[in-house]
Amino acid sequence: MAPESTMSTWNVVAKALASAFLAGPWTTSGLTERGAEAIGGRTPWLSSLVRSTLRFFPRPPRARLELLSELLATRPVLRRACRNPQAPVTIRRWFTAAPEMGRQPWPVPPLPTQAELAGWIGVTDAQLGWLADSRGLERTSAPGRWRRYRYTWIPKRRGGERLLEQPGLELARLQRKVLHGILDVIAPHDAAHGFVAGRGVRGFAEPHVGQAVVVRVDLEDFFLSVKPARIWGVFRGAGYPDEVAATLAGLCTNRTPSAVREQARRTADGEELTARWRLARRLEARHLAQGAPTSPALANLAAYRLDVRLSALAAALGARYTRYADDLAFSGGEALARSTGRLLRCVARIVREEGFTVHTAKTRVMRRGRQQRLAGVVVNERPSVPRVDYDRLKAILHLCRTRGPASQNTERHPEFRAHLLGRVAWVTHLHPIRGARLRALFDQIAWE
Repeated sequence: MAPESTMSTWNVVAKALASAFLAGPWTTSGLTERGAEAIGGRTPWLSSLVRSTLRFFPRPPRARLELLSELLATRPVLRRACRNPQAPVTIRRWFTAAPEMGRQPWPVPPLPTQAELAGWIGVTDAQLGWLADSRGLERTSAPGRWRRYRYTWIPKRRGGERLLEQPGLELARLQRKVLHGILDVIAPHDAAHGFVAGRGVRGFAEPHVGQAVVVRVDLEDFFLSVKPARIWGVFRGAGYPDEVAATLAGLCTNRTPSAVREQARRTADGEELTARWRLARRLEARHLAQGAPTSPALANLAAYRLDVRLSALAAALGARYTRYADDLAFSGGEALARSTGRLLRCVARIVREEGFTVHTAKTRVMRRGRQQRLAGVVVNERPSVPRVDYDRLKAILHLCRTRGPASQNTERHPEFRAHLLGRVAWVTHLHPIRGARLRALFDQIAWE
């Protein structure tokens, strides 16, 4: 293994040459001339390095200085040159290549530099560095004004806890700016229906109506499982240079302080203990905070390749596939009903390869003849709410009409009228006839 000092030398030389290569025409002569100027003269190994670079990048890798530097640092010819004590490589001149946006598939705002990003968001360079937590200080921070997030452990309905990480006011403002200015214009996969404007639960459930079998697979800790590299890749794919992409990713991710992780409820249950350990590991690494406005959109975009692969799997098996956040749904005819085991094995492998984990306890295989339910929507014959939920709401509305609304507000909703109206609207969205009946009852209630 090379000494650390040698490794540092060839990394510095690689960065100097990458800057020189990107500072002018992307031709053999142009790269050679600027490279020679950077290291103080032409050498045989420089010509070899230029040829290797042009084979990898026939066109200049705009906005990819870091990538080009990393590639050059891996070239054996450069490493041999840096190890040669007889002719040490020295940097004679540093070129400064103006940062550029890469290819922009979507109409995102062009922000090639940190300064332009700070100006677009409306903060100083120093504020941007702190809010993006480039030094990872949040992980070791104590409670107080310097924490970027507020932390609350919330019990789950079926046991366990989840951590709500709410950004402070200034960070939340910046995240909303990134959400509406950048992420909203990047198209998610057609199979994604959660947290997407113009799509929703009905679109997620409707393709699975009237099928012989419906399979639901749940992903464990969906937001927390999204790898930082995927988040960085979303911004890189939008055309932002490496440094800007890294800062944007920092603004939208967090590393939970160890003191907060230790506040999680203790458990003696073996299975829950294992899940707790995985949760702690995910919170310790950079992750999408459950509570940040950018997290749902970024999770959808980071899961794009997962959706591509699962859609292709479904097509190969004659099935249909949709996703609502962490809920994956597949459905098909009798052929799929006979091969659900194969489907689940393939799904588990793809999910694992994409960096996620299947929550096996929540997997459901629902065949025709029993209630098939996705995200609270029954899909046996048409999208509708479960009959028991409809009957319960109907009874509440009837008692509100006969005994008064206060008698039924057992959970003390501060806006009970709006709460009931929202539930009626949800039924109407799925089943207009039933919704009309409920609305007629609602209109007969005497509200004070």
